[in-house]
Amino acid sequence: MKVKKYPISLSPEDLVDVTIIYQKKKIIKFALNYRAKINGSWHEIYRVDNYHGFLHEQKFWRSKKPIPLQESLPMDKIVDKYADIIDKNYKKLRHYFESNLK
Repeated sequence: MKVKKYPISLSPEDLVDVTIIYQKKKIIKFALNYRAKINGSWHEIYRVDNYHGFLHEQKFWRSKKPIPLQESLPMDKIVDKYADIIDKNYKKLRHYFESNLK
């Protein structure tokens, strides 16, 4: 098994922490964790992964409870799809989180 971890910088205060676990060159587990620095502290905003035995997302401005997702794509395409969703929507996701801080 091979584990690959790296950050993706969306801005100086917005990062996606990526964890991908490979077995025989195939992704078996992954996590995309978007976090943002707000008022000097880092906060988890949004996460998508398959760590609990099923594909799900977590919208931390609502709750930590996993929301199941249904996808029929291969795992590498799922990772690409949700990385792209975070990249295109991180400002909106951050806004949702900041609105619930008040």
